[in-house]
Amino acid sequence: MAKSYHATAAAIRAAYGQRLQAADYRDLMNMHSVAEIVAFLKETEGYGELLQGLEPSYTHRGYLEMLLSRNLFTQCLRFCSLEHLQHTPFFRFFIYDYEIRELIKKIQLIPSGPEAYISAMDAWLDPYLSFSQEKLARAETTDEIIAAVAQTPYAAVLKKFCSKGNIVRDYSACEIGLRACCLERILKEAEETVKGDDLNALKELIGEQIDLINLINAYRLKRVFSADEEVLREMMLPIQGRLPKKTCEQLYSAPDLNTFIEVLHTTRYGRMLDELSHSDTPESVRLEHAFQCLRWKSARKALHFSGHAAVSLYAVHVLFQIEVRNLITIIEGIRYEKSVPYIQSLLIMED
Repeated sequence: MAKSYHATAAAIRAAYGQRLQAADYRDLMNMHSVAEIVAFLKETEGYGELLQGLEPSYTHRGYLEMLLSRNLFTQCLRFCSLEHLQHTPFFRFFIYDYEIRELIKKIQLIPSGPEAYISAMDAWLDPYLSFSQEKLARAETTDEIIAAVAQTPYAAVLKKFCSKGNIVRDYSACEIGLRACCLERILKEAEETVKGDDLNALKELIGEQIDLINLINAYRLKRVFSADEEVLREMMLPIQGRLPKKTCEQLYSAPDLNTFIEVLHTTRYGRMLDELSHSDTPESVRLEHAFQCLRWKSARKALHFSGHAAVSLYAVHVLFQIEVRNLITIIEGIRYEKSVPYIQSLLIMED
């Protein structure tokens, strides 16, 4: 019988219980500076420890945003350390995400030389990566980048998209390839670690997140660029989610945005989107926001119904990513003096 790691799942639920509530967001949106936001967050259960050493009046916006993003990573590490899950298959999934970010950053900056990446890299990640960040930083050619990650699954992906002479044939395709590699690895490790109903719940959650990411990207490409079927297929994550393959083909082959939306409304996600309809906002804004709301609802449901640590960790990672994005949206909204109703329209939160 597979272990469920109940102590870890319980700790995750307790941490989620300290999440920001709708009233907290309302207070934050009515503030006027980063200093006020820091002072408020220092008094909350979820962020008090993280920000305890900060002096609100001297805290830079960029530094606060970095702390909030980094805190998500360290939270996941703490959860995994409770039952020594750091080296158990699947429980490194959030680290894989950061590994891909660093590789994409390095590839994009290679024309500017090693110094550009060294200035931009997240050096604090080095102890947790499956490759040497120093070796990656020193790489001056695509061959040296591949050599730096030779013992990882990423090497095969990079070989496919990198040519001699420091040329990456297609940056977007390379990024999609790396993200697909990551998801395939996560799903494979899930099969090794989780069984029965918990595995079904985890695969449903991952599948729904894949579907929604692809739907968001497909909608944007149709709306902004009137992208055709070939472009959409190239830009989607090539991993089967919960949408039937036939439905995906109908969505991608839709000749225009209106037809795409008509097909979308016949799917399970379309029916859920109808429940989130707000007629007083433009459709483009409404759909973008609604897709993100569905990602949040999917993760909330998984966290509520499964007691397995793997399901709980994956779900809470999605939920806290959204919370951090909400906070950054508020910070930036206040910085640019946006109205409270406008900022609120961009947030994903409980009613």
